[in-house]
Amino acid sequence: MAIYSQCMVVVLVAGFLLGNLQVRGAPLTEYIIWPKEGITGQDVENVESHLKRLLVNRTGLYTSESASGSIPNFWLAVLNHVSYENVAKHPKIAEISPNEYYCQGQGVSPPKVKAQALGSLDIRRRIFDQNPALDDLRIISQAPNTPLTANPGFTYSFDESEETFIYIPDYGINRAHWEFSTPSRRIEWLYTPQTVLHHHDTPTELQWPYPSFFGAHSTCIASKAVGREVGSARHATLVVVKFFPTRAGVAEIMPAIIKDIVSKRRTHHSVVSLSFGCQRERSIDRQMTVDIVELIRRGVPVIVGSGNNGPGFVTRLPAKISDRRDNLWGPIVVGAVDEDGEKAPFSEELQHGRMLWAPGVDIGCATGAPEIAKYETESGTSFGKWNDHLLDSNCANIAVVAAPLVAGVVAEQLTEMNRQGLFYPPLRNEYIYEKLQWTRPNGLPILWNRMDGTLSALEAPSNASGTANA
Repeated sequence: MAIYSQCMVVVLVAGFLLGNLQVRGAPLTEYIIWPKEGITGQDVENVESHLKRLLVNRTGLYTSESASGSIPNFWLAVLNHVSYENVAKHPKIAEISPNEYYCQGQGVSPPKVKAQALGSLDIRRRIFDQNPALDDLRIISQAPNTPLTANPGFTYSFDESEETFIYIPDYGINRAHWEFSTPSRRIEWLYTPQTVLHHHDTPTELQWPYPSFFGAHSTCIASKAVGREVGSARHATLVVVKFFPTRAGVAEIMPAIIKDIVSKRRTHHSVVSLSFGCQRERSIDRQMTVDIVELIRRGVPVIVGSGNNGPGFVTRLPAKISDRRDNLWGPIVVGAVDEDGEKAPFSEELQHGRMLWAPGVDIGCATGAPEIAKYETESGTSFGKWNDHLLDSNCANIAVVAAPLVAGVVAEQLTEMNRQGLFYPPLRNEYIYEKLQWTRPNGLPILWNRMDGTLSALEAPSNASGTANA
């Protein structure tokens, strides 16, 4: 009996030591940890104290500030599996998951390069005419009741009395491209905290681990918003919001934008164009929805693509936020049409609520290739499947052209909205839905920049309807 007891003690001690060795040698993973809704300041202190006791290898606890700054947006901590289980059981933790890559595309073939002659600008007062111009630009400046052939160029105007800003979160742009290289082109860079953290020093414009995405996405969408020859808002300031493609990096996009806009007093002079869509995850869904609605509540229009996994209804955020009948407090959702004004087969749409449509098939845009004057064609609203290439990722972000095109037109109309006293929703969104489109015979409300196709007037009649195809 004594021998049996001694053996049991040896086994127990050996098991204890082996267990400790297994814990010490367990794989370490960085987790994103979300607090529950309604958490108090005292709760935050308790959670952070609890997390710090569980940290391994003397790694620090990363706290991401929310837009309000009072309660953390989330925490990041490197944990082993035992610590993970301990955190997951905490009553004030809503969700914990690995901080994996979350917004990256895979399996995308390089786009075909399209050579197209681009025209110069003729300045007449505050009205501009580009002739010849890309088809998508001709479509959005096509006057109601007129065929597209009536206006061979792109006519647009701007009001230089107020500066406007277009915020575009993405991977960065090819700043040297001819579309952005004029001395008057105003470009700002806003780096999210995770971007700075992972670069360890002040990040430069081209410090990105996935350079192949420059040509496929980032530079393209920026050029469709503010490019000197292919953009819809030639005089707006582009704010490149560079984020890191993990769950934490995506979660910090909107708080960074809100803080920048509010601190610089730009709420009535800014537009946000979101060119990605994320699979549904409870905590990110909640945080992204709260932040987007907060921006809109402050009077900042948010433009999002419907998605490229059509035909069918939208399934991802942020477009899903507006999938309801009364969506004047949600983001403006944009679908894609071809040069004839017909729905693109890949374009998703809202099951409920209003949305806009804009050219999004075979659209010319700038590329991130080393050549400073190289162009390509892209198709899409913002994200998802494009030309039969499926982006197998949590967040897809390729082939977007329709959404930034709309963002540019909205930016050019902010001064007029402010002049009319339309500072907040739902009036701002109602103006966009009512005034910045005209309905084609097929029933689609397609983007319109309120020009009449000539240089004789600043804008066409406000209550226009059309009978001609795009």
